[in-house]
Amino acid sequence: MSVPTPEEAQHALRDVETRTQQSVDGSRSSRWWWIGGGAAVIAYGLVGEFAPGFLDDWGTTIVGLLIVLAVLSTTRWGAPLLGRRTQPRRQSASRQVRLGLIGVLGSLVLMFVLMRLDVPHLALGVSIVGGLLLAFAGPWWEHRMLARR
Repeated sequence: MSVPTPEEAQHALRDVETRTQQSVDGSRSSRWWWIGGGAAVIAYGLVGEFAPGFLDDWGTTIVGLLIVLAVLSTTRWGAPLLGRRTQPRRQSASRQVRLGLIGVLGSLVLMFVLMRLDVPHLALGVSIVGGLLLAFAGPWWEHRMLARR
């Protein structure tokens, strides 16, 4: 077994970094997937505001289909059906899980507080902000999660 020269070691490390970046780029969702998701959230809020009877009849079905679509996009057998590449399962760090739980609990508390305050057009505002956040910050967040070490 020979000891590599510093140049060979540096080249090998650059090659590993290049391959890692190619893997991250290959696993990313299309930007249109994020824009479509954001548009669906905004459309749901608009329909809820201007045609609440429609959501009384179809709201649960629509939300169920969107959840099934989101889950399918992250499974090994569902992702290829939606035109996405599969990727190896990563072990999530406990710190990220804790921060995610804190974020979800904080969002729930904020939602209940706003519901108690009886803010007019709350669902519409939340859907517009959430849809824009999903459309614009979704690709950045996905890249950040895929590129973490």
